[in-house]
This record gives sequence, C-alpha cells and structure tokens, in this order.
Amino acid sequence: MFKKFIWLGALMIVGVTGGIVGTTQPAAARSPKTLHGIKYTHTTPVRSRGTWYNWDSNIGANKIIVKKHQVKWYYRQHKKGKWQHQQTLTGKKLYVYRQTVSHKKMFGFYAAYEDDFNFFYTGTKKIKGKTVKYMSSAGIYTYYHSWKYAIR
Repeated sequence: MFKKFIWLGALMIVGVTGGIVGTTQPAAARSPKTLHGIKYTHTTPVRSRGTWYNWDSNIGANKIIVKKHQVKWYYRQHKKGKWQHQQTLTGKKLYVYRQTVSHKKMFGFYAAYEDDFNFFYTGTKKIKGKTVKYMSSAGIYTYYHSWKYAIR
C-alpha cells in the first residue's frame, strides 16, 4: 500500500511539472502557424516579385526584394546612403498568406509565429502620363519598382 502511495505521488509530481512546463512554452513550440484560419504557402505571388521602393519623410527609405522563395527588407534613414539589412525570410521560414478583401487579392509575408496582420496588394496607377506598378501595404505605404517614383 505504501509503495502504491509513493508511486501515485511520483506520478502526480511528474504530471504537475509537465503541465507547468507545457503551459509556459512559447507559442513557437506549440504551433507553426501564425494566422489561424488562413492557408499559407512558402512561395511568393508572381505579381509581387522584384525590388520595391518606398520613401516616407517620417520613417525614411524602405526596400523590399521579393523572390520566389525569399523576401528581404532593407531600410535607410535618408534618400542617400547605404541600405541596412533588416530581415530575411527564406524557404520554410517564409509564410505567405493570401486572401481577398474588397475585391483585392491581398498577400502577406510572415515569419513563423508572427501575427501583425500586414497584408499587401498590387495594382497600377498613372504617374505623369506613365502607367506604373505599385505594391501597397494595406493602403498605408506604397512601394514602386522604381526609386524615382518612390521619392517623388
């Protein structure tokens, strides 16, 4: 009887410590998905590929280089100077989510366990008589394939 009591106590200790460790694990250890309910791939949309530039007087310059299985972000404080590498997502570490909102095909580039809900969409607009491709970050920031359109 005493051995059963010791055995039961040992099982309870293991169960309690296992439960504590299980609940204190970061989200990264529990699930690889970041935005629940939205399917993802590791391939970027064809329309998003290339180099995209943005200039904002408050933030500075931003550049996004999108390849088939890679996205790189760069920034710099001024319009001139060296680009500073900010982040790279490659292969299985790149989660690309797609959804349609208000008839716009939107997509987002995410790292595992990131959930900031930053989606992009592409389109064209007329600037000084030329049709120019752009990529907009949910209507807040607009990126262009050419630096000259970003700094206008």
